[in-house]
Amino acid sequence: MKIICSGMSKTGTKTVCQALRILGYEVYDFEEQFWYLGDRLIKCLDEGWTDDDLREMFKDVDAFTDIPSCLLWEDISRVFPDAKIIHMERNNEDEWARSFKNQLEKIYYNRILRTLLLLSPTGTKLRRYYSACNRVQASCQTLMPWKNIPINIPLARMRYRMHNVNVRQSASVPKDRIHFLKHSEGWKPLCAFLGVLVPDTPYPHRNKGGEIIQQLMDRSYVFVQIKKEVIFSLSLIVVALGFLVYFRHLLF
Repeated sequence: MKIICSGMSKTGTKTVCQALRILGYEVYDFEEQFWYLGDRLIKCLDEGWTDDDLREMFKDVDAFTDIPSCLLWEDISRVFPDAKIIHMERNNEDEWARSFKNQLEKIYYNRILRTLLLLSPTGTKLRRYYSACNRVQASCQTLMPWKNIPINIPLARMRYRMHNVNVRQSASVPKDRIHFLKHSEGWKPLCAFLGVLVPDTPYPHRNKGGEIIQQLMDRSYVFVQIKKEVIFSLSLIVVALGFLVYFRHLLF
């Protein structure tokens, strides 16, 4: 059984991801979608996608959360007609907008993060991937360390409203296939919808106040790879400068 989480970023995507993993599902969140499917997703977001693209990319995964899969939810649900859909929204649009803006600022105003992304091949790919996702989600375009990028919150709010209305009014999904999740209700409604037992562990609560950004930088295997590449790049620069100084000394 496939599970598609159609809630946009900052509606509790990291929490539902952790909840589904506790229940034993293999979940592709933003990080996994980038790591395993990044090149194909960039191409799809830039040029368009087919049912075959979606079927091939997501065939071996139980559940998908966060961008870009939440934005492709309707097409994915058509490709996997037995999939169940979990939709999340914030209590109101203003609350979502504040949370969304706060997390984006933690990314866009973090010059260390943006410099890391600039100095490694994986970081360059992540910038392209994030920019492609944000063109669909309607906020910002790219990440550059020397420029603070304005966050288009009115456009993001409009996209958030349109997305939620589309999910709620979609005629393509039978009502028994979609669950409007409220994290405050805990395990029981979610487990009843999925037909699984309630686990003997507290319902999770992740990414409070956008804390996930620093956690990813500290522990994510994506950033482990990026840091290795940055160290290698800086090492080459130091060696090259050393040779330049050495030959300059010989010549003069």
